[in-house]
Amino acid sequence: MSAGAPVAVPSRTLERIATKTWRLSPPRVRYVPNGVDLARFTPTAHSLRDPPLIGTVAVLRAEKNVARLLRALALLPAGAARLLVIGDGPERASLERLAAALGIAAHVEWAGYIHDPAPMLQTLDIFALSSDTEQMPLSLLEAMAAGLPAACTDVGDVGMILPAGQRPYIVPLGDAALATALRDLIADPALRASLGAANRARAAAEFDQAAMFTAWDALYAGR
Repeated sequence: MSAGAPVAVPSRTLERIATKTWRLSPPRVRYVPNGVDLARFTPTAHSLRDPPLIGTVAVLRAEKNVARLLRALALLPAGAARLLVIGDGPERASLERLAAALGIAAHVEWAGYIHDPAPMLQTLDIFALSSDTEQMPLSLLEAMAAGLPAACTDVGDVGMILPAGQRPYIVPLGDAALATALRDLIADPALRASLGAANRARAAAEFDQAAMFTAWDALYAGR
């Protein structure tokens, strides 16, 4: 790569790393956010279902910290919600054992790896992200496109991706903080519907894959 060649990054977090840590010249660093195919996601209202269904999409590795989500679920009143874990990975067996030890195994479903999670996202009431580290999580963008409210740890670009109304539900790394965000969303179906609509609108305005393709075309064309 020549000294002046552009470097594309998918998140503002990585943009800061590129300029501050890697010491690349800021004009070389191009922010090209991830995008999603909005047509694949049709928001579906499940706001009156009892108990609500929380879901997450993650490779089951340590940095995704699905264990935090399990512990947060265990802090909620018994039977307050169910959890669907979409994804697989090396930590699955230990996470299943943790769910059993916490006494919540009956409230957790393990879907395993799903090539296209869009249909399953549309069965959820709340999306949860419990990671220790992220850049711009595609799973969150897809959940937004599906019109879901979200409870997330404050990692990577999460705070910039979500609209302002979601701020109270973007929480520090901790079981209790995540449980509180989930508890508030579980208790208020109207809030879930409002946040879900705002998230879908934000995804359409900022993270449509058509805009991503246009940005990449411009980059390859040297514009």
